[in-house]
Amino acid sequence: MQPLDAAGIITLQNYPTLQLMGEGIMIGFLDTGIDYTHPVFRNLDGTTRIAGIWDQTIQDGDPPEGFLYGTEYTEERINAALHSESPQELISSEDTDGHGTFVASVAAGSAESSGQFLGAAPEAVIAMVKLKPAKKYLKEFFAVAEDAHCYQENDILAGLRYLNELARRREMPLVICMAIGTSFGGHNGDSLLAGVLDGYALLRNRCVVMGTGNEAAQRHHYYGTFTEAQNIQTAEIRVGEGVKGFVTELWSTLPNIVTVSITSPSGERTGQIPVRLGYLFDFVFAFERTAVTVEYRLLQENSDAQLVFIRLQKAVPGIWKIEVKPVMQTKGEFHMWLPMKEFLDGEVYFLESNPDTTFTEPAGGEHTMTVSYYNSQENTVDINSGRGYTRDERIKPDYAAPGVAVTGAVPGGGFKERTGSSAATAIAAGGCALIMKWISDQPGAGGASASQVRNVIVMGAQKLPAIEYPNTQWGYGTMNLYHSLDILRRL
Repeated sequence: MQPLDAAGIITLQNYPTLQLMGEGIMIGFLDTGIDYTHPVFRNLDGTTRIAGIWDQTIQDGDPPEGFLYGTEYTEERINAALHSESPQELISSEDTDGHGTFVASVAAGSAESSGQFLGAAPEAVIAMVKLKPAKKYLKEFFAVAEDAHCYQENDILAGLRYLNELARRREMPLVICMAIGTSFGGHNGDSLLAGVLDGYALLRNRCVVMGTGNEAAQRHHYYGTFTEAQNIQTAEIRVGEGVKGFVTELWSTLPNIVTVSITSPSGERTGQIPVRLGYLFDFVFAFERTAVTVEYRLLQENSDAQLVFIRLQKAVPGIWKIEVKPVMQTKGEFHMWLPMKEFLDGEVYFLESNPDTTFTEPAGGEHTMTVSYYNSQENTVDINSGRGYTRDERIKPDYAAPGVAVTGAVPGGGFKERTGSSAATAIAAGGCALIMKWISDQPGAGGASASQVRNVIVMGAQKLPAIEYPNTQWGYGTMNLYHSLDILRRL
């Protein structure tokens, strides 16, 4: 309850003339699934609060209309399962990881007195897409750890479409909660997925909320600049024992084109690799037997950047050096990102890392809301909370929400505390549902837009003394929905 109170949500739920609970708003999730039998996802009469589950992993049932894979479980089917003695015999979809159940409960869970639990929008309608794991060959290509939860962009795009169509059929406003992300991408909001999410956020009665991830303290970002006096930069990567391989991406803004050379821990060097579009450079170090692949990509769709894709397979322990040299001009800057901690099977980090621009993609969109997280008991930003700004210096995150020691539901009927970006994203998504409901209820409103919801939250964001806002950690401040509406009341 304390994190919700810090976000000004408890007051809005209990304020006599407001009593905002998210009624009539749908919150959609793309995650690891949901334990539909958990009490926090049921009404007082025992019926489900879930409008639909699309389980992309189960292929022996009927997919949603307009889709060719997975199985959809409608509200009617879920209720039938809940009223049976063996629900799993009717609906086999489950959340074996627990992440999706936790996020959905924090955002929209019903009150549960025994666990002293309440979600941010306890009367909102819930929709869940259980994402299908990425194909094995793709995980191998990007050197993602075998046991990591990893999803494909096309499945995420399909899940977004399902949530939007479900809300459209029910004629309900929709808040999309994206508590997943990746450290890859240009961190500029110009990826295909970021563009699609921006498109949904521009629709009336649609709102998209994403977290900044947990990468700020992982030393997975390198920032380099070129000057006339120093036109070569060297990024040093520490590789620990047991690392099978990893990928790093280098992004520079055109016309600043760069080339790279790679030096192994024993001193063996590839030499400067020339720019050849559409060509994969493969090299095997004689002593380490590490295989290196380098590809230069220019003129990418919707992007003003050069991407240098670098993959190391069977990377030996030690210090690996990537020398970056400009080709087209002597002044400029570039960024490099390593995979998220969850995607690595060992220790990999930059010796001279930069904690900024560590928010996870696709949270760099112009019209989507990006949320960092902080400790609401101590009023301190969490050291792991991903930071902004975007690569082109747009302000991200938009604001911060509580994300430390947040209680949520876990499969099997219990509760658990978690700390991280997902918890804050869930609180923010539930909070956005409350503000969307409040705006929609205003005379002549005709619904709400994502920009209206964002502006209400940002306008009332709380600020700490002696800190300049906006900034890369807090954005415009911390979410306090009661303060936001109180400001509007006094205008």
